[in-house]
Amino acid sequence: MLKEAKKIFINANITTLCEVLPLAEAVCVSKGRIEAIGSVAEIQSYVANIEHEVIDCKGKYLYPGFIDSHSHLTLYSKMANNVFCGLPSRNVNDVLTLIKEKAKNTPKGEWIIAYAYDDTGLEDGRHLTRSDLDTISTEHPVFVFHISSHMGYINSFAIKQLGITKDSSIEGGEYAKDAQGEPSGFLVECAYFEAQKVLPIPSLEEMVDFLKNGIADYNKCGITTFFDGGIGFGGTGPICVKALLNLERKDELNARAYLQFLGDDMEMLANYGLFDFGSDYVKLGGLKFFTDGSIQILTAALSKDYHTRPNHKGNLLCSVEEIESTIEKYHSMNIQIAVHTNGDAAVEAALIAFEKAFEKNPRTDLSHMLIHAQMASENHLDRMKAIGIFPSFFAKHIEVWGDRHANIFIGPERTARLNPAGSAVRRNMPFGLHVDTPVLPVTALEAMHTAVNRISAGGHLYGEDQRISPLEALKAYTIYPALCCNTRSDRGSIAIGNHADFVLLDQDLLNINHLEIKNIKVLKTICGGRTVYED
Repeated sequence: MLKEAKKIFINANITTLCEVLPLAEAVCVSKGRIEAIGSVAEIQSYVANIEHEVIDCKGKYLYPGFIDSHSHLTLYSKMANNVFCGLPSRNVNDVLTLIKEKAKNTPKGEWIIAYAYDDTGLEDGRHLTRSDLDTISTEHPVFVFHISSHMGYINSFAIKQLGITKDSSIEGGEYAKDAQGEPSGFLVECAYFEAQKVLPIPSLEEMVDFLKNGIADYNKCGITTFFDGGIGFGGTGPICVKALLNLERKDELNARAYLQFLGDDMEMLANYGLFDFGSDYVKLGGLKFFTDGSIQILTAALSKDYHTRPNHKGNLLCSVEEIESTIEKYHSMNIQIAVHTNGDAAVEAALIAFEKAFEKNPRTDLSHMLIHAQMASENHLDRMKAIGIFPSFFAKHIEVWGDRHANIFIGPERTARLNPAGSAVRRNMPFGLHVDTPVLPVTALEAMHTAVNRISAGGHLYGEDQRISPLEALKAYTIYPALCCNTRSDRGSIAIGNHADFVLLDQDLLNINHLEIKNIKVLKTICGGRTVYED
């Protein structure tokens, strides 16, 4: 009689995140799911007369696989062949030199794309200009993405190719002009997103290769499920979904994809009823849309002025009426909605819209999300909890931009409660943590480290009362975001019947010195019982 071969993980310090059996030593996996949990002796006895494979964890620390509740893996993967403008670049000249090298090896007329340009993080402290980019090439269109992913810069060649003139305008964005009233090459918000529509779309084969490499980077960080919060940028929605499904059909998809779609793509899918739909590895979620921009480029919508910009609060990217009609429409269709909200005025607008929608359709189980929710107030959190809204906080903002937030953007008082995870914990309210890759390089442990310590790159502590415990940080990358995966919990904890998704760490995340969390190493990542990364 044939029996399914099993796999057992033994000699591990297992944190299950389950109340019934919070700690264990061994786990048995069959057909990609967890079949039994217990002591080493119990699991060895359980498989004694059955063919099985043994993985000895050698006393290391096994946790549920990490779930990234907001990033853009497909966009990050597609960036692989482009120019990275972050560290070690220190100034504008360093950035331009890197991009010039790319141009030398690119056929004339093809796009040169760079990303992660951080104006306030460079010695020059300025934005790029059309003239800067014209020094790179006058024979290639050049497009540099700002690190915020809410603005960008193009050269004269690209301005002409895009048909941008001194009379060009767009709702919810800006084609910036120079002193002579001509296009400066600086694209803000919707102008930036619109320009991406002309960029070349990879072939299926290229996208498959890009995704393999991108997912490998996520696996290296212990991530076994990723939310892709914005499928459809630049018209790439169909090719991204095809590539993910292609990998799944070949059993080569090494992480579980939960996809949230931009407006046009979601509208098309909704017409066919294709939401809350899919397989164990690729699920079509719901809608992702934007209400405001980014704090560090002064386009997030605030209720009070920016710290160093009197009379400037930023603006919503669309009207209040549009926000309310969009949320009512998709909520009434029982489709999950993930809303980008950085500033507190954006959070307020989104919450009012949700509250109105809930009056008409009082469902609290759709796991709607507020993405970033960085400046959510105590009142906002109370209202989110009341109607089941799930915030996912951009944890590493405190480390990377904390000092700039305090000195330039929102001042020290508002910086101290940025990403208020501590307030969420005090409300017994689930939440996620993320780093919005490719805005920042993919990581889970470093985001947890920042949420626990809240120390900036300059060594300043911002918001001691918003610190959280390592256990809460772990939950924010496991059991909490699992609640948002199509409203079914089949991951995020090591429980019988769940997917066999694990991460093996070299140190005890829950008892290590808090300042050492970021130095913990991922030894092994397991997705569906398969080892997809090993140090």
